[in-house]
Amino acid sequence: MIFVLAGRLERKGYGLELYRAGAAPRLLLSVGRFEVSKMPTVDFEGAAELIVERDRTAPGERHFFCELNAAGVHIETVRLRRWNTYGEMLGLRAYLERDMPRSVMIISTDVHLRRAASAFERVFRDTPIEVRYCAVPSRNSSVRKERWWTRSADRKFVVKEIVKLAGYRAILMMPDWAIGRVMRLRG
Repeated sequence: MIFVLAGRLERKGYGLELYRAGAAPRLLLSVGRFEVSKMPTVDFEGAAELIVERDRTAPGERHFFCELNAAGVHIETVRLRRWNTYGEMLGLRAYLERDMPRSVMIISTDVHLRRAASAFERVFRDTPIEVRYCAVPSRNSSVRKERWWTRSADRKFVVKEIVKLAGYRAILMMPDWAIGRVMRLRG
């Protein structure tokens, strides 16, 4: 299975490209509320259905998992315990309990993958899932590696990710009950 994290839209395009090339039989796109209206731009065949689902969902609950497989497109509203990478991994774990794959390819922006890996490894620590992390290629990415420090938006993104990664590494060493308190997880 390919799992694409919410956030930057180029992640979705790259996940769809890999899925259509036959890299995996299943693709799961995590779509945040602000990404829904942009999904037609990445040639997502379930975009119209996703927009309808968004419109009938309360704003605070607008996070979706869109699965593509041989049976077609399935869209599900996901009740994340927290809108962050760790909460997204908890949502993924709950979603996959019904049909756990043997392996998962996690797609995200290069600099975000380290934090995604930390969260995935903590949440899935007791499962035999084989995992691979795959960055959106620089040709498709809105964050460019070369001379990133010279562009304000890239610099801001990288610095925020470094701070978040340091925080995640410290927090994810704690027991689960403490992680829940620090991350302020709901229900």
